[in-house]
Amino acid sequence: MQRWFRGERLSDLHQKLREAQETLDAIRNGEVDAVVVNGAHGKQVYSLTGAEQPYRVYVEQMQEGAVTVSPDGLVLYCNRRLAEMLNVPLEQAISSKMAKYLSDDAWKRIAKVFQNSSGVVKHETMLRCRDGSELPVHLTASRLPMEEKGLMCLVVTDLTAQKEEAKLRLAKELAEKANATKDAFLAALSHELRTPLTPVLMSAWAMETDEELPTRVRREISMIRRNIELEARLIDDLLDLTRIARGKLELQVGAMDFHSVLRQSIEICRPDSEAKELTVQLSLRAKQTRTEGDAIRLQQAIWNLLRNAVKFTPRGGSIMIRTSNDQQDHIVLEVQDTGIGFDAHTRNRLFEAFEQGNRSITQRFGGLGLGLAITQSIVESHGGSVRGESKGPGRGATFILQLPLRPASPDTGTWVPHSASPVAERIGLRLLLVEDHVDTRRSMEFLLARHRHVVKSAASAREALELAANNKFDLVISDLGLPDQNGLELMKQLRDRFGLKGIGVSGYGMEEDIAKSRAAGFVCHLTKPISMDRLRQAIADSAKA
Repeated sequence: MQRWFRGERLSDLHQKLREAQETLDAIRNGEVDAVVVNGAHGKQVYSLTGAEQPYRVYVEQMQEGAVTVSPDGLVLYCNRRLAEMLNVPLEQAISSKMAKYLSDDAWKRIAKVFQNSSGVVKHETMLRCRDGSELPVHLTASRLPMEEKGLMCLVVTDLTAQKEEAKLRLAKELAEKANATKDAFLAALSHELRTPLTPVLMSAWAMETDEELPTRVRREISMIRRNIELEARLIDDLLDLTRIARGKLELQVGAMDFHSVLRQSIEICRPDSEAKELTVQLSLRAKQTRTEGDAIRLQQAIWNLLRNAVKFTPRGGSIMIRTSNDQQDHIVLEVQDTGIGFDAHTRNRLFEAFEQGNRSITQRFGGLGLGLAITQSIVESHGGSVRGESKGPGRGATFILQLPLRPASPDTGTWVPHSASPVAERIGLRLLLVEDHVDTRRSMEFLLARHRHVVKSAASAREALELAANNKFDLVISDLGLPDQNGLELMKQLRDRFGLKGIGVSGYGMEEDIAKSRAAGFVCHLTKPISMDRLRQAIADSAKA
């Protein structure tokens, strides 16, 4: 059975199509200057030179695929871009069926263009390629009113790049949402972990400083207090990691002496090094030690290096701490131990968060693997660097911290360690204590009264407002998470109605939490668990403010 098309065999039509393709190729290659077309209105001559020259290669230069299709789906012409999309030779694409590359539904949708001579059909679908893969595309079909049935002009746009961009945007949005959720979880977890530690820490401090207790008991209490503070430090490390990831690790820059910061860090680690009978040697050869920086943060960085040395050095080992000045106006700190050391592979991951070399090290020594990552961020934020070296497992390790020496501004104060700065404390202050956690409230009441302050306490915002209305107070110490009202709102009322200043106490300690406390009228924001030393210092500072 032979199929006829306008009185011609299909094979003859294919021959004409091939001839048309050859003509198009000749046009594309610049071999033809003009085209003569016999149409219904007579002979028409189309010049392909001069001003109209660019149009003859326009279709071939398109980034989109272009194809002319008959009503039964026969591809009469396509450009090379579409052939590339289909991954087929150009001559095979021409005279094939367009439905071969589309789903039945997609072909039916775009074929509707033949039912409307002035319409345009758009559809997003998948283009089937010769190798079995699929390409996301957007189809724009418009009817060309030629002869009785007309032809379809189909523009095929590859959406791969747009889809990838959309995937990346979605992945970014999901990652940001997950990160925000993680931050909220860590903040809530921090609050829940910190709150019960406060009364334990304060009670331990009270017993440790009670001279009526035997020395042996006080020594054991001291060990309990140090471990509570270590737990608090681990919680702080989690929040610091969040700050670093969000680019919100803030620095309180001032004049400082590096050796003073170092000695304070050594004193903090002394009980742990003595408990392991470690020999700690100092060689402080640096002559230039005064600089400008955040002393508290740098103390944290140095403490992390010292704690690592103590932690990974076996009982009876030794730690050497050296300082020096190089020729580039830097101060250099070296912490060398006789501990477990590490190999070259581990060295490359030392400063990655949650890394401790391998799982066996984590199981043996504990910890979260955050200290070195936080140390690196603190040091680099000061323009310095830190690195680790080791000759191999079992051969000890050396960590080298380099910090540029910067002259301090004339108006910046000099940091002094708390241990060298006795609290100029006023006694007999009338304090309003607002705390709904029973154990914390009782511990704080006892210790504040022990320091000769007059304390009245409330378990809610309502009780606090009643006490403030009927009593005269010098200072408010208030938790921020109260059962009946936010502590921030309470502070605003106490400030506006009674002119009171306050110290905020909370298990939340991110920068935005501190900023909200200050805006509400709190002079100081303490993050739980709070020690009595910190509370006494805050009371002294607030009384002077």
